[in-house]
Parts: sequence; C-alpha cells; structure tokens
Amino acid sequence: MFLLRVSMMDRPSADCNPGGRGPWEPPLRTVIRNRPQLPVWAVMTLTLLLIACSRDATSPETQIRELIAQAQIAAEARDAASLRALIADDYADDQGNNRKAMESLIRLHILRNQSIHLFTRIRDIAFLQPDRATVRVAAAMAGRPVVSASELAGMNADLYRFDLELVRRGGSWRVQRAVWEPAGLDDFL
Repeated sequence: MFLLRVSMMDRPSADCNPGGRGPWEPPLRTVIRNRPQLPVWAVMTLTLLLIACSRDATSPETQIRELIAQAQIAAEARDAASLRALIADDYADDQGNNRKAMESLIRLHILRNQSIHLFTRIRDIAFLQPDRATVRVAAAMAGRPVVSASELAGMNADLYRFDLELVRRGGSWRVQRAVWEPAGLDDFL
C-alpha cells in the first residue's frame, strides 16, 4: 500500500486549532491520500516467493528438515506406513533393533496412544559425507497440542532427545540408526 502523508503542522495557519476542532479533541495531524495498492494476498504471495527463492530448496539440510517435519506429521496422523517409509532397509541400532523391530515399536506406540501430539526442535545437523548426516532432535510427545516450549513445564509429556544417523539413497533421506534418551526442558529452549 503506497501512502502519501501530509502533516497539517507543515501548513501555515494562524489558528492554533486547525480544522475548527475543540480543545478537547485531538488535532488532525495527518491526511492520507491513497494511491493504487496491491491486494493483500498478492503482497503475501510475493513475500513468500521471495523467501522461498532465497533458500536452496534442494539443499541437503532443507531435505533433512523436511524429513523431520514429515515424520512429525505422520506420527500425529498415526500413519504407520508413512513412518515405516522413513526407515532405511538396513536400519540397526545399539539396542539390537532392526527395521522390523522399529516397525513393531511404531505400531505399538500408535496402538497405545489414541492422540499423539509432538513438539520438536532440531538441535544440530552435521554432514559426515555428502550422503550421510547426523541429526539431533528434541521431541516432546503429549496427548494434547503443544504450541511452545514454555508449555512443556506444566504438561504431562514424554521428553526425548534423538540422535539420528541418516543416509541418502536414490535422492531420499532415511533413518539408518537411532539412539534416544530422556531429555530435559533445556533441550527445547
């Protein structure tokens, strides 16, 4: 929106009360003349396009952030198939879990929890090789929505810190290994 502001104080006037307003009414200080303006939706669309174009949407970091977001959406939707698709075929961890065991853990968690809400913070992303990365994610798992980290203090939520090893095959990132442990509130700040 383009505006032209003209201050009434810039105009010479012998009257201390421009516009004939009473002393109890605030003086008119600004006259606004409208010029042609873009609709709000157009301004917002242009802004979003500029933001989107300023980042490399195909960068490995962006892809990994999208993977974490996809996992959160799938978990909250209780979509076991989408979560299974994020696990590498050769998954193995220190607890002796393989891909099949992780699929069973996912099904069990979905069956036990009728309502799943996650609040996540990506703490770190590091690239060991072009197709291998580690990610540290703090995740709060609750039965009701969590909007901010400050809500976690008074909420009954399970707090975990996940250290994930990711591998990219065929252009898609998958979890190849995971280690998790209880987290504290400071992991979310």
